[in-house]
Amino acid sequence: MNQTKFSHVMPIWKFCTLYVFTWGIYQLPWAHKQWQFIKEREHLNISSWFRSWFLPFYLYSLCQKVFALAEEQGYRVKASPFQVTLFYWILVVLARLPEPWWLISLFSFIPLLTVVKALNYYWEQQQNLPINESFTGREIGWMIFGVVLWLLIIIDFLSKNNI
Repeated sequence: MNQTKFSHVMPIWKFCTLYVFTWGIYQLPWAHKQWQFIKEREHLNISSWFRSWFLPFYLYSLCQKVFALAEEQGYRVKASPFQVTLFYWILVVLARLPEPWWLISLFSFIPLLTVVKALNYYWEQQQNLPINESFTGREIGWMIFGVVLWLLIIIDFLSKNNI
């Protein structure tokens, strides 16, 4: 069995696909992975799962740490943790809008792309490993979950509108 080791770089298209397919739920395992890495790297006594479940409250801190790591490696983009967090919160709050306007909140992945890009830069400076451009088994599982969720939401929408 071929056990090729891949880089931790997350292609932007892959992150967006997983985020949208799962209605944003993919941010939980994604954030957990980032917090777990930071926890191990900095020897922190934190709960990675807690911080991922409450990502909106810990996003600012995650941004600070990720941007600092990327800057140590020469990252030249000066991203603002405050702006990323504020933009994210605005999009999350838009989920409270009436149908169909709440769908705007699906774009809450956009501010997270700044974090993904900084992380990708950091990982690109590390070991020279190939980037996994295909989906892993877990990611496929998340996508199947997302498709079921999308179908349930579409069925609910159609039944409410008698279509």
